[in-house]
Amino acid sequence: MDVFFDDDLRQFRDAISRWVDERLVPRATAIDEADVFPQELFRELGTLGFFGVLYPEKYGGSGISRRYLAYTILCEELSRGHMGFASIVCMHASTATHTIANWGTEALRQRYLVPAIRGEMIGAFSITEPNAGSDAAAIRTRATRCDGGWCLNGTKMFASNGTIANFVSVAATTDPQLGSKGIKLFLVDVESEGFSVSRRLEKFNIHGADTAELVLVDVFVPDECLLEGDQGGFLNAYRALTVDRIFTAALALGNGRAAYDAALAYAKERVQFGQPIGKFQAVQFKLVDMLAKLEQARLTTYHAAMLADQGLSITTEAALAKLVASENGNKVCQDAFSIFGGYALMREFPAQRFLRDSFFPMVGGGTCDIMRLIVSRQIGL
Repeated sequence: MDVFFDDDLRQFRDAISRWVDERLVPRATAIDEADVFPQELFRELGTLGFFGVLYPEKYGGSGISRRYLAYTILCEELSRGHMGFASIVCMHASTATHTIANWGTEALRQRYLVPAIRGEMIGAFSITEPNAGSDAAAIRTRATRCDGGWCLNGTKMFASNGTIANFVSVAATTDPQLGSKGIKLFLVDVESEGFSVSRRLEKFNIHGADTAELVLVDVFVPDECLLEGDQGGFLNAYRALTVDRIFTAALALGNGRAAYDAALAYAKERVQFGQPIGKFQAVQFKLVDMLAKLEQARLTTYHAAMLADQGLSITTEAALAKLVASENGNKVCQDAFSIFGGYALMREFPAQRFLRDSFFPMVGGGTCDIMRLIVSRQIGL
């Protein structure tokens, strides 16, 4: 796969890979069992500069030229260590901060983006509601004009980083009858009066990554916190979610790689009927098929990231990357689970964690069927 890498990207990959092996992998089981946000690891990554991959140097970013491919590699490597932790970073250092970097004022960038890149603040992005998931245009959180800004009222569901965030990019509608045309994007400080986390949502997977239900009751948002730019709020939100699909694909790829590596090592060590189980053709073929699925996922994901770096349209490619990587990753984890046999059921072995976590990319950021719907429209169906 070195065809994708120049020297800068190769060095970047090696650096984050070393950090994952030395700092994240040894903590993965503990993070999963405690299901608590590993704040010290988060801050450490910020100190090392990894949150700035997508952003210019003047804000503390890396200024790397092929930023989308670099960030894809970051998400993949972190997920190889622990998908829950990787999903925190993926949301924080892409979608949550991307909205400020692209459509926020300079004052907002200095107040939120700069400390977020350093790991001193945590960001979240919230569009989904109890009755508006795949149909994002149906959101009912209301933004009403008031003196000097906007008043927000509504409930948000499945907000990643919701309980630990310092700021949240919130999608709200000025008029539900306008559908997507009435949606605007606002930056909400969690210290704002009327903003609250009603509950932390308990999940069976991606432990360590907080997911929350948010409530906004007459939350005042000043005009400067309207993330409008040259386009409407819905288009801004859609663009942020489109590139985020590539990063979600990378999460699936990294988790699948970890499952494959663990199954391959186990197949070489586990002895049955007088020989390692990897000597049996059934296991050999399964491992080869797993590798083929991962290579397909990698090619699709990296291709989409490279197109994004060239400023080209990625609506189809990002959706395909998420679809292929998430479904292939889930199948790889299922096969890894079967190779571990009875030990796969034991919490001391990672196969069960890989399989649990593999379901997240199939749903987060849009289900696989929604990805199919997006692509079907792009090809004129």
